[in-house]
Amino acid sequence: MLARILLSIYLILIGICIGMILMFGFTFDSIENMDMIFRGNEHTQTTFTKYDQGIIISSIVVQLSNVLVVCGFFILFYETISYKFKKSNIFIWLLGLANTALLLLFHFVYSSNLSKIFSDEPKVAAMPSSESFLNQSELILKILFITLIISFFTRILFINSKE
Repeated sequence: MLARILLSIYLILIGICIGMILMFGFTFDSIENMDMIFRGNEHTQTTFTKYDQGIIISSIVVQLSNVLVVCGFFILFYETISYKFKKSNIFIWLLGLANTALLLLFHFVYSSNLSKIFSDEPKVAAMPSSESFLNQSELILKILFITLIISFFTRILFINSKE
């Protein structure tokens, strides 16, 4: 009974991580294009600067990072317990370790620097070193997204094959 509850929580948390990464991508693109929406509207006098966009994105990155790190610790806990009690195989366990490593990497390395880049002057975000860092963080999130999807479906297939 406890194993099924933990499995349910595990699958829900992986689904939350997948959904949050997707929503972050959509939100990031929407905020980046927000100035065009305000400029295209002749009935508003609102100016939405790159600095304003950066402050919003910075806040979203911090919240995303906090949820991802909590999920990462639970994934590590669940995968280790599952492998120890022979409820998993080595591939799923290694995939869980990879997910945890990517989640923790994003939290401890990328999120603080991303929020610093976005909350500073727009000149900082336009620098080549910042652009490179943004590309790296985007790649980490894409890899994490793919490994989380693989982990979700392999766990479901593994549970179905055991029953």
